[in-house]
Amino acid sequence: MVKLKTVASALGSLGGLNKARSEFDDAARKYTDDRAFPPADIRPVASEAQTIAVRITTDDATTSQGDTFAIIHVAADGDIAAILVLNPAVQVESGLTLAALVDEGGWPVFVAIAEEVLGIRIDHIIELTATALAGVIDELGSVAVYSRSAFSAGDATFTEGTNTLDGASAMSFAAAEAVDDAGQTRTRNQRALLRALVQALRQGGLVKDPAKLTTVLGTVSAGVLTDAGLTTVVLGKVANAIRQIPQDDVVTVTVPSKSERLDDGTVQVTLDAEAVPALRQALAGTDLKEFLHYLASLGY
Repeated sequence: MVKLKTVASALGSLGGLNKARSEFDDAARKYTDDRAFPPADIRPVASEAQTIAVRITTDDATTSQGDTFAIIHVAADGDIAAILVLNPAVQVESGLTLAALVDEGGWPVFVAIAEEVLGIRIDHIIELTATALAGVIDELGSVAVYSRSAFSAGDATFTEGTNTLDGASAMSFAAAEAVDDAGQTRTRNQRALLRALVQALRQGGLVKDPAKLTTVLGTVSAGVLTDAGLTTVVLGKVANAIRQIPQDDVVTVTVPSKSERLDDGTVQVTLDAEAVPALRQALAGTDLKEFLHYLASLGY
């Protein structure tokens, strides 16, 4: 006979999960379409692929320079998932950086830039505070993040190689300007954190542990904003699609860019004029898996 405590625990977990879902799906946490997306007539056509634009915001509300900008893309045939991380300092138009343009125009501008650069339609957006992400990492226990070099940020010290980080140190790792290179190293660190986070989520047993899933979703819900169409049901479908893909084919890379130190000492970052069009072509074609692994092998 099933023990009453087991039944009660299961019912309690389900009740908590429903509450967390309700909080995530609350209309107060949704951007209207005009605040989330650019005008329909300038957007790529929809496809069977699933694509979400992600922004992880720091505590500095005056600029998005230290934020994490990424695109999660699950290919239409479901055999590859790409997590593409962009440097906020990359120059996009008329000498203006991604961060400057997003500071001025918000989500519609970020989505328009991503769609123009990558040639794919962004289906949904999700904005998460760094505090909420730190809470998720703490609920998972820790993340194993690789750093190319040793550096310190605040009270945290990071070694070259793999670092086991809690939520607070992970956020310091991702936000620190470890090198004066216009955020190129910081973007690589953000990529490393997202790569480690995906692995931790896959290995965290959330599907089989309703209580843990409830806690993680509740932590996310406390610091999330999304478009109206991104419900927990839709998010669950995307997460499940990624879970079905082999770990090696969930590839996290930076969108290729080049940096140049100018005569005045500042560093200018621009999109790689050869690699980015090739990435765009791969996203539209059938060789995305091979191209993403190629980019990863080059250190992107």
